Amino acid sequence: MSNFPIDRETWQKGLTVEEFVESMTQHQEPMRRRLEQVRLQPQEIAQIQKLDRRLYLAVMTEDWCSDCLMVLPILVKLAQASGKIEVKVFIRREWPALRSFYQSQDIPSIPVATFLDDQFQPLVTWIERPRAAHHRLAEWKLAHPEVEQIRRRADLSSEEKRQLLKEVLDQLLVEMEEWYAEELQSETVREILELLGLESVGSGI
Repeated sequence: MSNFPIDRETWQKGLTVEEFVESMTQHQEPMRRRLEQVRLQPQEIAQIQKLDRRLYLAVMTEDWCSDCLMVLPILVKLAQASGKIEVKVFIRREWPALRSFYQSQDIPSIPVATFLDDQFQPLVTWIERPRAAHHRLAEWKLAHPEVEQIRRRADLSSEEKRQLLKEVLDQLLVEMEEWYAEELQSETVREILELLGLESVGSGI
């Protein structure tokens, strides 16, 4: 990823996780709860503590993003457990250069989490959700065809669509938390550790 639009100076303009949560207009209380409640397994903590260098984790997202609600707390817990990873959040609508960069890399989805070295050069990027989540969401969409039908209706405003979908999407968040508790949190951790070269014995990247 050449020409990555975050350098040392830009990094300082990102939001800490606490600042991001304070700025949230959607999902704020669930995010606070998940940041408090998410716990790593002892073996996961042991693996991330094998990291032998300082890294910076840039997360591009928006507060309305349900995937962010699920995965940001997991990323934060990994960073805290490592003792070597600093996290900053970059709100997509406020960082057009970062958004354009990811789009140029064929990465339209959020959240996007890029690990940077101590020179702020990108090392690896993790996108949106764990692979196992895609099957879960596909099954859910098949069971709720009305969601896509409402989203496609040209006669409805964005606000009307939001009101019609609120109940079913609120229920989706409840189900997503159950999925993450069952398996998707551990899958997220496994994928991050794998990206960092820490899933097996070794010091990683």
